[in-house]
Amino acid sequence: MVESNGPAPVERLANAKLADRARSAVLEAIVSKQFVGRLPPEEELATMLDVSRTTIRSALQSLEQDGIITRKRALGTTINAHVRPSKLALQRLVGFDRLLREEGYDVHTQVSWQWGPAPPVFAEAFPSLEGEDCLLTEKSYFAGKALAIWIRDAIPRAQIRSEDFDDPPPASLFEFTSAYGYKKVDHAVVDIVAMVKRADNDTRLVLDVHEAFTRLHETHYSNVGEAIAYSIADVDSAFINLQVFRRV
Repeated sequence: MVESNGPAPVERLANAKLADRARSAVLEAIVSKQFVGRLPPEEELATMLDVSRTTIRSALQSLEQDGIITRKRALGTTINAHVRPSKLALQRLVGFDRLLREEGYDVHTQVSWQWGPAPPVFAEAFPSLEGEDCLLTEKSYFAGKALAIWIRDAIPRAQIRSEDFDDPPPASLFEFTSAYGYKKVDHAVVDIVAMVKRADNDTRLVLDVHEAFTRLHETHYSNVGEAIAYSIADVDSAFINLQVFRRV
């Protein structure tokens, strides 16, 4: 079913990189349940976004590759039933703030940054960063007053085209590298590490000693497979559980 009452659920687009922007607009409409069950025909989507059908086809092909939709001739485009933020967060198709809000939390974030060498925890997880001068960012996602997710990013200075960026910089590595990097993040590989709170580990999550949490080691790649940024994310499972979608 397509919810069609009221204004169009996606705004018209302009400027360059229309396929990427169309993809983001359609994904946002899917996650926010402005489209339910299936998508409108390509021609209708193209009219909503004021783009060509070729642009829409490219956007839908990308969403299909990510397992968000299924397209079949004569049946149209179906939104896959698994599409929820908890299943998309690891792919960074939705932000962690959206994921926490879906769970009913009042969310706010804090972002800070500095220049410096990659800290030991990064050099240990990503040996190629040892000795690298990096832009180091920290992002804290609070559910109410409690810290639910703590993320640290390291972007080698050699990957940054312009150091004249906003303070604080964009929380999204895709947005940051698109605006200020020589290459933008295209995809990431995530290692999921089971952790327990110990006196000597460095998580800022407020946990009892020996309490479990999830740590994500993420390597972010350009579209040609070059590693251009790195992240370590600590997730308190008391607030969210990340889920993985696997296509058979």
